[in-house]
Amino acid sequence: MHPHPASLILLWLAFLLLASAHAGTLLLQLCAISVFCALLFSRTHLRQLLRRSRWLLLMLVLLFGGMTPGTPLDYLPGATLEGLQLAAEHAARLILALAALALVLNALRPVELVAGMRTLLAPLAAMGLPRDKLAVRLALTLEEVEHERGQGATETTVTTATTMGDVLLLPQATWGRADAGLGLLAVVVVVGFLWC
Repeated sequence: MHPHPASLILLWLAFLLLASAHAGTLLLQLCAISVFCALLFSRTHLRQLLRRSRWLLLMLVLLFGGMTPGTPLDYLPGATLEGLQLAAEHAARLILALAALALVLNALRPVELVAGMRTLLAPLAAMGLPRDKLAVRLALTLEEVEHERGQGATETTVTTATTMGDVLLLPQATWGRADAGLGLLAVVVVVGFLWC
């Protein structure tokens, strides 16, 4: 049984919360495991996400490496040891988040991702925020990304909306046993974060 898209998104967020609490060797191990899994199951998404983030990664290294006070390095003018350590830590966090996102994007079709985000935004609707408008904006953004990737001919998010006029049709997913298991796993991950 396929889990509800919202439960996968919640598990991803819980994993990012847990990973953000760690530094040093454990962070590098989590990053390596995430990248390995993404290479096995979602190589295309990971490659695209890393390619789009290459300038951000470069800026992390340059800014942290060159602007953090600390022990200067003779072989790298302007850089400090502490700055490069901070740059490596933040780059590892970003790469970990991108690898985990690649796995989520591989598990969910764009329309399922929109449906999951709309489900998670339900509490905001009670406060008067327009969750449906946010879902439509996300769908249009995903549609543009898919079109830019050259995969506009495959299944798209907004194709259903354009054929139905002003209506965006999202799949109806029900919560099941798999979601209870993923929810329990997300709770364990968050407790692990709070424990650290």
